[in-house]
Amino acid sequence: MTKDEIIIAIDPGVKKCGYAVVDSNLSVLQREVTVTQKIVESIKESLRIYKIEKIVLGNGTNHKKIEEKLKKYFPQIKIILIEEDFSTLEARKKYFEVHPPRGIFKLIPLSLRVPPGYYDDFVAVLLAEKYFRNSC
Repeated sequence: MTKDEIIIAIDPGVKKCGYAVVDSNLSVLQREVTVTQKIVESIKESLRIYKIEKIVLGNGTNHKKIEEKLKKYFPQIKIILIEEDFSTLEARKKYFEVHPPRGIFKLIPLSLRVPPGYYDDFVAVLLAEKYFRNSC
């Protein structure tokens, strides 16, 4: 791992993807849920801003199609597949750390809470964190 490495992490899906740009200090530079069809545009935009040499791709739903597309459009970028086990549950926890429940919702146990919107972007952040932890 190089000093101050920046990567793109993607939680692949059929209709939508979690997308994050994270540096080796685990700072989240960008985080969003994007339509799967627009993933190439999201990456192009990030490449205009950051020096990125690797994409970490979760090995879950639809990852093979997305991996093929990334290899076609970004042959200069190394694609690293990473295990997604339990990432959805961890992402839910991370979501509620960033958006803590208020009022009566605080009484609901975390295991029963469901974020009001998509949180695939938090899965992407977790994949990036996992990559950096395993790279040290």
